[in-house]
Amino acid sequence: MLYAIGITVMLGFLAVLLSWWLHLLFIGILICFILITLLAPFVDVPGMVKAGKLSYHSVFLLAEAPKDGVLNLHGGTLFDYVYVLDFKQSGKARTAFILQAYLEGLLHLIATYEQQEVPLTLRWTSYIVNQRTAARLGFKPQPKDGLQQLILAFNYGNLFVSNSLAKGKLSFPKLSATQTYEASLDDLVARKAYIKQLLKRIQ
Repeated sequence: MLYAIGITVMLGFLAVLLSWWLHLLFIGILICFILITLLAPFVDVPGMVKAGKLSYHSVFLLAEAPKDGVLNLHGGTLFDYVYVLDFKQSGKARTAFILQAYLEGLLHLIATYEQQEVPLTLRWTSYIVNQRTAARLGFKPQPKDGLQQLILAFNYGNLFVSNSLAKGKLSFPKLSATQTYEASLDDLVARKAYIKQLLKRIQ
């Protein structure tokens, strides 16, 4: 971790120095910004998990702690893509593995919360999951979440690298396809058998 931080700081410093020498300071600042967003998951995710603000339901499905009856779901971060993916596999195999992890995460989430009596709403903003797939899993499209879209745009460099690692080639994520979905815990529990069947198909 310290090695990664050191490399990032050094590259950022060199970028600023080079851009200053070339009288292109804005470019240097932009490069530093991108490097910081790439490094952030390697610092933020372990810290938030340790603090109990974030939990893993599978290697590629994370959830924030429930707040006011809402549980926000997140796909894996660059931290997970780097440490979990097998880069000897093809891009197609890696993508299937990520989908498998999503389904495993949903089943783990069901097992974690289905016995509780308090209603729980699951919210997931994604540029990967389409409306058809979401509907099959029990999620319904919601008005676009401007804040989540802004966060995704802010982390575009991070998403680009993650998407490229998953597919084994340069792959630009389509933020225009970003959609917020919601499902009640009861809706998800009702789809549990289907999720298990789908998981068996891709394993």
